[in-house]
Amino acid sequence: LGMPRVMVRVKAALVLVREMPVLAASRFIGITDKRLWRIVDHYVRRAVAGLDLRGVRSIGLDETASRRRHNYVTVFIDMDRRDKPVIFVTPGKGKACVADFRAFMLAHGGEPALVAEVVCDMSPAFLAAATENFPNATLTVDWFHVVQLFTTAVDQVRRAEARQRNFPKAARWAVLKAGDRKLTNDQRTALEELKTGGFATAEAYRAKEMLRWIRKATTPQAARWRITHFINHIDDCLDPSPLLDPVRKALRTFSANLDRIIQRWTSC
Repeated sequence: LGMPRVMVRVKAALVLVREMPVLAASRFIGITDKRLWRIVDHYVRRAVAGLDLRGVRSIGLDETASRRRHNYVTVFIDMDRRDKPVIFVTPGKGKACVADFRAFMLAHGGEPALVAEVVCDMSPAFLAAATENFPNATLTVDWFHVVQLFTTAVDQVRRAEARQRNFPKAARWAVLKAGDRKLTNDQRTALEELKTGGFATAEAYRAKEMLRWIRKATTPQAARWRITHFINHIDDCLDPSPLLDPVRKALRTFSANLDRIIQRWTSC
């Protein structure tokens, strides 16, 4: 007899809200957004109620914002799941979110003491909470946040220096983009002008780009050697200008998390 028309619309709605905002999806299928939110809430609650977390051994967590610097949520994923890895989402950020996940895990058959690895950023709150709630887990800092740490430092240097001197056109995206292959001709020109013009931003950029060399290490031992070389090189060669203080701060954070960063080569 086929699927009832109402169920077809429900399934279509659940597919659409994965790809677009609820308001846009509701207009597309011809219902109010409030009704669509009720549908989504019903099926999400049903799926969550049947979630079995007994086999979770490696988790990853990160915070994100639905608006810039506002409305934070923290997302938890099962690192061993290839399909539908998200297992918990909670409003806010910080230690309380990790405690909430631990309680959720216990309620769904999971055992925090059996979690072997927690992957997160270098936030002291996350690191402390992970140690407290998953005492037997190894902490791993994911590489994305290492790159983000130094990319943020480069942008801070660029902003401060831009208040003191004129910058080449297209310099902003030239130093923030990932790799020369994605640069436009104007950005390549701007980058060369930065490198040859004595800009502090160029020094910060060169420090960030050394991370690519570290990332290519194939063993934990090779990674440790490259990271040690990187830290010593920056310490010895970075200009003492206060403009480059964000890079020094990033380097201190990086150094403080050295073992957790190297752990990514072990857990791969």
